[in-house]
Amino acid sequence: MGKSVSLVLSGGGAKGYAHIGVIEVLEEKGYEIKSIAGTSMGALIGGLYACGKLKDYKEWIIKQSLFDIAKLMDFNFTSGLSEGLIKGETLYKHLKTLFKDTVIEELDIKFTAVAVNLTKQREIWYQKGSLIDAIRASTAIPGVFIPFYKDNEMIVDGGILNNIPIAPTMSDDTDLIIAVDVNSPIKNDYPIKFDGNKFENFWRKAFDFRDDPKSLAINLMMNHISGYKKAEYPIDIEINISKSICSVFDFHKHREIIEIGRIVAEKTLSEKMK
Repeated sequence: MGKSVSLVLSGGGAKGYAHIGVIEVLEEKGYEIKSIAGTSMGALIGGLYACGKLKDYKEWIIKQSLFDIAKLMDFNFTSGLSEGLIKGETLYKHLKTLFKDTVIEELDIKFTAVAVNLTKQREIWYQKGSLIDAIRASTAIPGVFIPFYKDNEMIVDGGILNNIPIAPTMSDDTDLIIAVDVNSPIKNDYPIKFDGNKFENFWRKAFDFRDDPKSLAINLMMNHISGYKKAEYPIDIEINISKSICSVFDFHKHREIIEIGRIVAEKTLSEKMK
């Protein structure tokens, strides 16, 4: 049996597909993932792995074209855009078929999904209760996805306060803490080739928030907080993937992003073994 691992998975929208590639490499190298803490897309991928459905999800998602993904989003044109551009009901309905009625405390792998309660102005950890509800809360990007509501309280993406949730793993009885950051401000050595057709160009232009002042401010805040988290809590292995590999909404580039996760994980782990 290989070394046991507490795995920390950051948020990052479509960039979070890289977590799939990282997990595949860890399994191939014999690491035993005993605990997962994730934020946003990291919570989704981590939750799928924890309940044994990551392979099913991968097989499904890599078949989805850009047009298919657009249909999954359920754009919010009727109830007003103040809460979020996307409802995502069709997507969550499909995820429900994978998660079913799974509750977190019954998983074989310890799991934590991080979210933020805006009503109470605090970070929250989902470590029990409905897995699909935890994922939905953790992935509710403010202004993009409609917030998750529980007991009349507004809950959104945990990345606002903790995009690298190391703290939930600190009490784990494992050999290593491995953190995967898909928002790393490093040089992008793995450029993705885009098709450049009219629909893709429209999609990327509509959802390219990288130069938007609000997005820039939020990203700056998130990166600073993540830096403090990394300094406060020890990480044994950090797998850094450039935030520039794609934009948050390039979900149709799933195959390429998964492969980048594999490449970077292989390289990082090989260097650590020297």
